[in-house]
Amino acid sequence: MGKKPNVTPAPDNVVWRRGLRWVEGAQMQAHRFETVFFELQTALEDARMRALLIDSSENRASCMEQYDNDYELFDSRRPVKVPTPALLMQAMTELDLLIVAIRNVLRAQVRLPDQLKTSMADDDVLELLRNVAEHWDEDGGRSINTLTEKHPDVLVDGVSFTNKEIWIGGKVPLSRIRAWLPRVHHALVSSLEYAGELVRDDMASLVAGDDALSWPPGRLRYRYWRLPVVDVKDWPTTEMPPEVAHLIQERFRGLRERDVAD
Repeated sequence: MGKKPNVTPAPDNVVWRRGLRWVEGAQMQAHRFETVFFELQTALEDARMRALLIDSSENRASCMEQYDNDYELFDSRRPVKVPTPALLMQAMTELDLLIVAIRNVLRAQVRLPDQLKTSMADDDVLELLRNVAEHWDEDGGRSINTLTEKHPDVLVDGVSFTNKEIWIGGKVPLSRIRAWLPRVHHALVSSLEYAGELVRDDMASLVAGDDALSWPPGRLRYRYWRLPVVDVKDWPTTEMPPEVAHLIQERFRGLRERDVAD
């Protein structure tokens, strides 16, 4: 194999600005992972509750009758959620993507001036977990060996949790990551501004002059990933009408037909 070509590092200001995007990405993934992880735990608890009610002949009828009388069919207070493989796969994928985002934040932080660099305990654990996740199709490897040697207490493919906290790898609390990310954001913004660059507020309009317009007085500024989740009672509970499903399939087929490369 030939030698790898020399790689020229991007300018600091480019790395800092991209780092801001990865801070946002890490905050998004922390939110998404926590949400789906606890959703999975709720579904697991519902499954245990269903089994308990069925196996408990003495109280089964009265408990199930009380659930049926007090709550609507798909009320989330009933044990109706199912812990599916799809839900588990989403939770684990959200975790992998969170670790990737954190690794990219760490890469941006390395380029900060020394006086602005932040720190987070066990960041090396997250970096090693990211490397292991990246090489998921390999058995063993340097990263997994380093992780098990230096941090034998880390759960490589697992998490531990209470009803208030999640520990990634059983070691790094999610709240620690959430507290660290705003510090990195502040350091990145400060570095850019000190270098003479303008940094827009996260909720400013991308369109020049838009924020100066007086109408309409009420406008929405938001992070899409922070929009509230629809309550279970508002979930669709019936199959899609065949004619609607067919229309969606036809639209997708027409879209794919325009892709001449595939």
